[in-house]
Amino acid sequence: MKYFFTLLIIALMSINLNAQSVNDYKYVIVPEEFDFLKSPDQYQVNSLTKFLFNKYGFQAYLEKDKEILKNPIDPCDALYAEVNSESTFIQAKLTVTLKDCNDQVIFKTSEGRSKNKDYKKAYHAALREAFYDIEALKYSYDPSAGVEERQVSEQTKSEVVVNNEETVLQPSASKDEVLDIAAPETVAPQSGQVKTTITYTSEDGFYKAKQTGTSITFYDDAKKIGIAEMGNEETFDVTTTDFSGTAFFLEGRLVVQRKIKGIAGVVEMIFTKE
Repeated sequence: MKYFFTLLIIALMSINLNAQSVNDYKYVIVPEEFDFLKSPDQYQVNSLTKFLFNKYGFQAYLEKDKEILKNPIDPCDALYAEVNSESTFIQAKLTVTLKDCNDQVIFKTSEGRSKNKDYKKAYHAALREAFYDIEALKYSYDPSAGVEERQVSEQTKSEVVVNNEETVLQPSASKDEVLDIAAPETVAPQSGQVKTTITYTSEDGFYKAKQTGTSITFYDDAKKIGIAEMGNEETFDVTTTDFSGTAFFLEGRLVVQRKIKGIAGVVEMIFTKE
């Protein structure tokens, strides 16, 4: 009988763990290096993982990001991302796992695959395919889940630092410091002139912005996600399927102060000319 009750308790504990939802957690922490890689952010796999979590509504950080954020939070408010590889010589195979602060698996994707011969392209394609399952979750943080009541060791608490109030990178320049856009980029060409297209790439390499005259078209890889009209103002509105916010030019760079679901304030994206 005692053995029966022991099994019952274990079963109930298992049910409770499996009932946890990704919506119960406010943050996702991505390591700087995954076990199957040979160096931090090799092939930009870690950066892409963070990018994709943010794309699908999460508030994701690389571990190193804690150095630029202010206040510690309870580590049990976060999920910890792992990307695991079962790749072979001819095919990349990746899965994404989310664990809580007690190392319990909360969610695991199906396997993403790619046969591209270029390692970087293969890993990126396989990772994006695995993230189809993350996208399908339709993540939305539920603050009533009571994550703060979960127990965690003091050692773990000291390992994660994120901003609990405003996850905002302070803008690098005030509006008064915004430089005028160069004439070729702001003045509509006269009749008979050929419009020049200037291409900008985001620092993480995942977005492109192509400026032709006073219009800027934004792309996620080759997919067009939005168009912005600069007009005659120093700043202009940007709305895409992935993000929205305000943009301006600064020292030859395109700066987009974007809004991300679940994050207070704005986060800067810097685009530089190719």
